[in-house]
Amino acid sequence: MSAKAWAAAAAALVVYLVATPWVLRPWFLAPDLFPHSPGPIGAMADADLYLNVWILGWIAHAALAAPGTLLDGNIFHPAPDTLLGSENMLAHLPVTAPLLALTGNALVMLKGYVLESFALSALAMFVYVRHHTGSFAAALVAGAAYSFTPFRVQTIPQPQYLGIQYLPLALLCIDLWLERGRKRWLVGIAASVALQALACVYIGFFTFVVTPVYALVRVWQTGGNRVRTLFGIAGALAGGAVVLIPLALAYLRARESGMIPAWDASWIRNFSWAPWQYVSTGFAFRAGWVTLAIVAVECVGRLVARRSGPTDRVVHEPAPPPSPAPALWAVAATALVLSAGPRLALPFGLDVPLPYELLHAVVPGFSSIRSPLRFSLIVAAMLAPLAGLAVARWTSATSAPLRGLVATGLVTACVFAAAPQPSPVMAANLGEALPAVYAWLASQPEDGPVLEIPAAAVPEGDVIGNVRNGRYMVASTAHGRAIVNGYTAYPPPAAGLLAAAIRELPDPRALAALADATHVRWLVLHRDALTPREAARWPGGSAPAGLTPVATFGTSEVFRVDVAPTRPWYDVIAAGAPPAKTSLEGASTAPLPEACRRGEILAIEAPARTLPIPLPLRIPVRFANRSDCVWPGAGARADGLVGLRYRWLSPSGETTPPGPFSQLLGDVSPGQVVDSAAMVMPPGGAQGAWTLQVELVQNGSPAPLGLATATAVVEIAPPASARAASPPT
Repeated sequence: MSAKAWAAAAAALVVYLVATPWVLRPWFLAPDLFPHSPGPIGAMADADLYLNVWILGWIAHAALAAPGTLLDGNIFHPAPDTLLGSENMLAHLPVTAPLLALTGNALVMLKGYVLESFALSALAMFVYVRHHTGSFAAALVAGAAYSFTPFRVQTIPQPQYLGIQYLPLALLCIDLWLERGRKRWLVGIAASVALQALACVYIGFFTFVVTPVYALVRVWQTGGNRVRTLFGIAGALAGGAVVLIPLALAYLRARESGMIPAWDASWIRNFSWAPWQYVSTGFAFRAGWVTLAIVAVECVGRLVARRSGPTDRVVHEPAPPPSPAPALWAVAATALVLSAGPRLALPFGLDVPLPYELLHAVVPGFSSIRSPLRFSLIVAAMLAPLAGLAVARWTSATSAPLRGLVATGLVTACVFAAAPQPSPVMAANLGEALPAVYAWLASQPEDGPVLEIPAAAVPEGDVIGNVRNGRYMVASTAHGRAIVNGYTAYPPPAAGLLAAAIRELPDPRALAALADATHVRWLVLHRDALTPREAARWPGGSAPAGLTPVATFGTSEVFRVDVAPTRPWYDVIAAGAPPAKTSLEGASTAPLPEACRRGEILAIEAPARTLPIPLPLRIPVRFANRSDCVWPGAGARADGLVGLRYRWLSPSGETTPPGPFSQLLGDVSPGQVVDSAAMVMPPGGAQGAWTLQVELVQNGSPAPLGLATATAVVEIAPPASARAASPPT
């Protein structure tokens, strides 16, 4: 790059760096605020924010302190590979690791990550468009269009989608290889695609799919030695893939263990976008209204010009180099088709197979992608350089001041359209605001994992529990200890056992199970966060058996766990809870023969009324094993275990799908009567009298064990104050 090009890039970077704090107001410049997601799915988004802050913080910590444990994480202790339950964002370590090491504050680290992602993504697109147009103004607009969109501003809870700076660089390196033929650009292609995959697994997969499309069109446009150029690009993409092999093998290992599922092609159709769904505010949210307006005006102008007939061109004038626009459109079209998923339903009963179905079947790991609609992000991304090319064409014959004025107006429009209102916020409780209990934990010389209560009662679906665990995970970036709590997209197999023990605390059986499974040393009880039902299990006064009070910080109490492990459960979980033919206590997990399927539910204690909120209810259940067989109940995996399952019958008579399976803490002997509990999520939908059906089942079998079914009528209703405020109907 020439000195002029460096100066232009520096000037553009300053613009993007200044714009980023404004679009992320007010939390970005505040000392202790996180962005907050209000609304009906706000708790889910907040939980995702905590999860991703933990991911960034854990890899930053582990990369410096214990690189060998990086993929294990410190959640769901001692389960391995817990980082693989979601994204890894490893490409951002050069920013996140120094910031966390210098400040110890995960909020500062998040701000550095977000600033890097916004500014460098915009800069990468700026460099790409300026290379093709020579126009500073057009490139500045393209960078703003690429980075400053409503989706990106509001996707902080899923920050992996922010780091997309390597996709434009991959496209630029392809063009430079075609233009100059130097091998350094092949290295650039390999590095760009590898870094994009390390920044975001989803976008990384997509990059490997669409960059060959871009390359094919560009090679076709430019001519020359096509075999050599295509061979070089293919080798570069293969080189980028080779770099990712260690991490890819780890993800495949997690899938083989059952932690990451392989989604059925018919199921993922529910998370696809048909082509006509691009004519929607949802796509405008992703691409940005300013970008769509520029591209629409350019398309209409081109169509009108084509219908008006050809214009005369001076013969001796050299032909300009081929525009990358056809290649960008080809990438957008490819992503649009792939976002429609494996098959497209058309009128008259037509069901058309699409290329996604082939990728799902033959590309390793592709079946674990559950949302084809996220290919729409690539469609939106390709519109930004197309908008830049359009602005360059419009302003090619204008003066420099006018080009600057146009660029200023369009960049400002992109920035304001991306964030017309300040973001809602919530307290981060980090840095100087970190609760004292976490500083105390960090200062203790005695090692051992931490469990915080209240926690999630089931591994999946407990939205409020996930928010609780997410907060504890972020706090663990400050105290640095392993924790038994955890939340991730794909929890480890042992998460069900851990949740079963946690929700039964302070029962001595549950504490013994946790000691055996996790070697937990510290228990932190946050009394102010307990619901009335949860508080009833933790009365004040004397400490529960096996727990010794050691410190109090306001409403948070710290106990030392004094129960010694007696069973070798820890090693099984630490090994990844491999599939086993027996439970942890030795009972066979094979399908129970008919003679062993004689169970009976003796009683359930369901509340007469509950609120329609996503907080699981602990429903005590008493059941008996009426067979002569031992039932498998305690396992590091739920496969083949006997436990409790539930479903709801709505006031109109419709039956919901079964809810999460509730594991037991021990095997069930012949004739044994067991007091356990099913964790039941209140139903969504109509309020009124719902029927709760609880079943005793062997996980993996659809039928209950003998007479092991019980029902109760539960009124699903808002709080009395809300009912009083509602007008009569």
